[in-house]
Amino acid sequence: MMKINKRFFKKLCFATLTLTWAGCQNILEPDIQGQIPLETLLTTESGMLTAVNGMYAPLQTMYKGSFQRLTDLASDDGWTWRNELEPDLFIAEPVFTHSQNIWSTSYQGIARTNTVLDNLDKVTDFSSEQSRKNIEGQARFLRAAYYFNLVRLFGGVPLIVRQIGSRTDAELPRASIDEAYAQIKADLTEAYNLLPAAYGSGVGNEAGRPVNLSAAGLKTLVHLELGEWDEVIAAADLVIGKKTLQNNYASYFDGSAENNQGTLFEVQYGGVDLATTSSLSTFLAPTSTQNGGAIILPTDDNLNGRGGGPSSGNGIVQAFETGDLRKEVSLNSYNLPNFVDASKPAGSLFYIHKYYNTKDPNGRSTWNFPLIRYSEILLAKAEAMNEKAFQSGGVALDLLNQVRVKAGLPALTTALANSQESFRKALRNERRVEFAFETKRYFDLNRWGIMENTMQPQLDFLALKFPAQRTVLHPITGKKYYLYPIPATEFINNAKLGQQNPGYN
Repeated sequence: MMKINKRFFKKLCFATLTLTWAGCQNILEPDIQGQIPLETLLTTESGMLTAVNGMYAPLQTMYKGSFQRLTDLASDDGWTWRNELEPDLFIAEPVFTHSQNIWSTSYQGIARTNTVLDNLDKVTDFSSEQSRKNIEGQARFLRAAYYFNLVRLFGGVPLIVRQIGSRTDAELPRASIDEAYAQIKADLTEAYNLLPAAYGSGVGNEAGRPVNLSAAGLKTLVHLELGEWDEVIAAADLVIGKKTLQNNYASYFDGSAENNQGTLFEVQYGGVDLATTSSLSTFLAPTSTQNGGAIILPTDDNLNGRGGGPSSGNGIVQAFETGDLRKEVSLNSYNLPNFVDASKPAGSLFYIHKYYNTKDPNGRSTWNFPLIRYSEILLAKAEAMNEKAFQSGGVALDLLNQVRVKAGLPALTTALANSQESFRKALRNERRVEFAFETKRYFDLNRWGIMENTMQPQLDFLALKFPAQRTVLHPITGKKYYLYPIPATEFINNAKLGQQNPGYN
């Protein structure tokens, strides 16, 4: 698949301007503040495509830093030296700005998908039945993706699946975690059946839109989150063999091979303005660079707990094996002075390098952010097979080794992966280094039920205790699961919301 074209971005910018409903407060005020009334826009195929493009825009907002704060920073991979310590130290409160941003932006996306779905029957000039199916499939895929993020971060959330027409439509109580996942699975099943294997050409068929393998890939990850091993394998098998791993690991992140055979879905950047470009490069870049924030730094045992945040203890720097080609893509010291520990030489402090962009205008990177990569599907099936029943050698080990060998590492032998536990340990570390700083590690620690045990050694350096009172027993997996608080403003916006998550009263 080729890079999504400029026409998509032109329409995406227009959709962002005209489809402005559904923020944390605006979700209760659905009137469109734009040039084209909604009831007119959604009666033609061209108008519907504008609305469809608007469904993607919230993703561009989420993955510029807010989502990274809630995930990469709140894991054993990332820490911060700044005064933005709430996720870092697991003390985010209901007024935390970035959890509010993720909540409202996600519901903005959901509201847009609902509006598209509820108005499909009003369009009488679809060029083909497949065009209609493509639009419905995209809406269901994106609605599932937005809810998947919400339920993993906040637990049960209001399940809004219809267009907002009044305050009553938006004021719903929290659905259960089980109900949320039932909706996600249903949407992804429909999306897989509706979406094409590939798009043709022209408006509405641009590269970068989800295809049926995108839906199968996301379904794989949903089942993986829930420990539904047979379903993981079945969904992964729909993808495996139809994609390939990229030879150059850096190409997933540096804009050189976007929407390629190594990915299943990416957040599309590439415009020219702030709305359609990413600031992730400067968000992570050294402070000595123009607008560099270094807001998240990689954990490193050589720091010995210095810096103000949980910087050490099972550091990501030490997780990379000697010879791993991914390390130099993911981390770089830029040979800069070590501002955390001045006694250490220049080049001893690492930064996150994966998204460092000096080609585009500062703070306006056009590089896509990969959300689902083929390697994740390979490792998901390997994990599911091992959790079902360990087998010495065989398919699971081969899947794991495909990823390792591509990274320049020797294949694991049956002598090294000689039990279910040793295979599990190897696979978990492989996921960690393969997807370093791709917003995956936090969710992995949570779904494995090891968040507290993993994070406590890092918090020990600061004489802090992990807030176990902010965890719940996941109703599907039965494992301890850390939750962020429901944003405080949502209890003002929605009187029917119900109870706050435990540990935040």
